[in-house]
Amino acid sequence: MDKTEFTDAVLDAEPTLYRVAKCMLGNDADCADATQQAILHAWERLDTLRRPQYFKTWLVRILINECTTLLRQQTRQAPYEPALAEAIPAPCPADHSELYDALMALDETLRLPIVLHYLEGFKTREVAQILNIPEGTVKTRLRAARAQLRKDLEGACFA
Repeated sequence: MDKTEFTDAVLDAEPTLYRVAKCMLGNDADCADATQQAILHAWERLDTLRRPQYFKTWLVRILINECTTLLRQQTRQAPYEPALAEAIPAPCPADHSELYDALMALDETLRLPIVLHYLEGFKTREVAQILNIPEGTVKTRLRAARAQLRKDLEGACFA
């Protein structure tokens, strides 16, 4: 894969990368940082890609690792002052739909398979490869996530 092919493949995968990072991190700045680092690492390790047809799957796996690293680093940082936190504006509730809110309320182990399978269109086999878990576990998590979303949204739709 040459530089042009790599660039084209990254541009094709860009929306997926953003959504996966957003699913894990929530913060746009952190999403951009993790995505940029994943692309850089992919370029540096391009020679380790065995099958170019799985480039997107490979890149998403690198991104998930970057997001996990970023989350680990954030938990080690000292919390900021509460007085400064009050200066940050609260997110507007109209910014998200009930489905988005319910999806973000899911535990990450349930949210990632949902995003990868239903929003990004990866097959359960590919999701299993990306998350490094058995395919049966992916199916179980998808079923559990659907049940939780159904439960959470039932109250929202009829309230």
